[in-house]
Amino acid sequence: MRTVSKTAAAVLDTITADMDPGQARRIGEKGGAFMQVVVERLTESSYSVAHYYEQNGDLCPDPDMEFLRLGRGQWAPIAITQWSGRREALRLDGDEKITHWSPRLLADLCSFTTTWMRNIGRQQDLRGLPPVRN
Repeated sequence: MRTVSKTAAAVLDTITADMDPGQARRIGEKGGAFMQVVVERLTESSYSVAHYYEQNGDLCPDPDMEFLRLGRGQWAPIAITQWSGRREALRLDGDEKITHWSPRLLADLCSFTTTWMRNIGRQQDLRGLPPVRN
């Protein structure tokens, strides 16, 4: 099964460092960033990373992606939600074990994640985040 690139994994490791399940953080809220990044730790192994824009008073994801952390430096995209809806590359059981995956969508989301995380790394000041622990 395909996972995200090392470049993307390094950014994901950085922006999710030291988060507990249920915890969220905003990155880039001090201004100057193109768009704020909202990171949430959903469960022991799953995280959400999103950009939001406002339209008619509503917050809309652009995009909102869920990721499964398989280990330090190992991430797989679970799903992407955009204005057009949600698409799932992975299905998980109640124990967060992968039960099914779509190889084509997984490859597409891994490629998109590399570009998106590279942009996030360049646009956001990640120096203020806690260091990644082994």
